[in-house]
This record gives sequence, C-alpha cells and structure tokens, in this order.
Amino acid sequence: MLWENKMDGICRICGLESSGVDFDSWVKDTFTNYDLLHPGNIICNACVFWFDQRSAQLQNLMGKDKPQKMQNYSHFVVDGEWIPVGKGNKARMAELLLGKQFPELAVIAVSGQKHLAFRARRNVSGRDCGWVQFEEKSIWVEQSSLKEMIFNIEQLYSVFSKGEIETGHYYPSRIIDFGMERWKFFEDKIKPARKTALFQLSLFLAQRSDDGTGEFETSGSGDDALDLVEGNSPGLQEQIPDDDLGAVRERDQSGSIHQQADEVRQLNFFENAD
Repeated sequence: MLWENKMDGICRICGLESSGVDFDSWVKDTFTNYDLLHPGNIICNACVFWFDQRSAQLQNLMGKDKPQKMQNYSHFVVDGEWIPVGKGNKARMAELLLGKQFPELAVIAVSGQKHLAFRARRNVSGRDCGWVQFEEKSIWVEQSSLKEMIFNIEQLYSVFSKGEIETGHYYPSRIIDFGMERWKFFEDKIKPARKTALFQLSLFLAQRSDDGTGEFETSGSGDDALDLVEGNSPGLQEQIPDDDLGAVRERDQSGSIHQQADEVRQLNFFENAD
C-alpha cells in the first residue's frame, strides 16, 4: 500500500528514529493499548512491513493465489534471509531453530490471529542460542537443550498423546504398551522441565513417527500447544478481528527459564544486532 503522509519521527512500535507514516492515520480504531506504545508520532517502514494484511511478497514466497496476512505465518530470518513458514510445517520450524546457527529472528505463530513479528527480539548471528517469540511469549533457547527436549518428548509421543505428556497424567494401558522402565526413563527426563517455556515450545514442535524415532512430519495444524501458550480451554479462544492491531508489548513477561543479562531494545528489521 502506498502512503502519501510519509514523514520522519520516532516509531511508536519500536521506539527508533526513522522514516514512516503518521501513526494516528495508520492505526485502526480497534486498537486500545496505547499505554504499551513508545512515545512518538509515526510507525516506521520496517514495522509497517510486519502488519501487512495483503502482502504480495508473502503471497509469492508461499505460492498462494492471493495476497497473504503476515500474522497467519511464522517468520524466521537466517543469514539475513526472511523465511516465512506455514502454520502446520513444524518440521521446517524445528529445522530452522536447530540449524547450523540460530536465526537472527524467530517468530512462531500458534493461533495465526495476532501480530507477533514486531515484538520479537533480534539475535546476534552466528550463535547457537537466542530468543524465540512463541505466540506472546519470548523464550530464551539454547539449541542443545531444545534438541534434547524435543527428542525426549518425541519418544513418549510415539505412544502417548500430547495432553498426557503435558500434564504427566498417563493412561496405564499405554504405559504398559510403551514399557514401564522405558516410560519412567523419558518421563524422568522431562518432568523437571514440565510447565517451563522450553517444554511448551518443544511439545509444540514435537512430531510423531510410527517407529518412535522422532522424525519430523509436516502435517498438523499446531493447535495442540495453543492452550499451553494462552492458558485457554480448548475451543474457547476468542477470534480477534483482522484489523485489530492487538497488544503491542508485554512488560517483562518472557516466561523464559533463563535470566536476561542486559536490557533488550527492539531493533529495526534491517538493523544488525551488536
């Protein structure tokens, strides 16, 4: 979309000085969380990118027949390359998170109803750890820990449901089928981490294979972990209007099991982290 009221100023989304469009002219009437915004007068061009409701660029990348909404997809940036991923393709999400280096940007959309990418913390390239924006939670992730957690969960997922693994309440008959000693071994592995953000992310990404080896599959809608992230009862999540900007920022609610050493500020999409 072309905007005629281009101007310089401070972006109310990321807080950076930049060029963009007048925020008051751009924002929808449904937005109410002004107390969470930065002082400023514009929304910068980089932040506008993440709110696009009719992205032709996303349409071309995903091979769709019409422009796509940014919030319907997960988003990754690896070596400066933007990689959008469809909601059901958990195998690709795991592949990107466990690749040779951690993504500079990692945003995983569970509901597909909320604008998330602009909230995500940028990561320094070339490392094996970083931040993941998992729906509305910001999670610090180390590749080795994520890989191990996914593996342990997938062993259990070969027989048990994700609901059983999430709660720790298993059907006795399935324990017998899985093997008591084998079940206890993997349950003891994941039990200390249950309820943590890393566990929630790993459970969301875990895929079932017939032989229990944990090989990823690309099917599934990704709804299993929605309640873990949102704390909602199944089927009760309220639909959010497409034009609703949504909550912009949470105050220190990362849900991470790690402590953040220094204050983190939102970086421009095209700005390199130091």
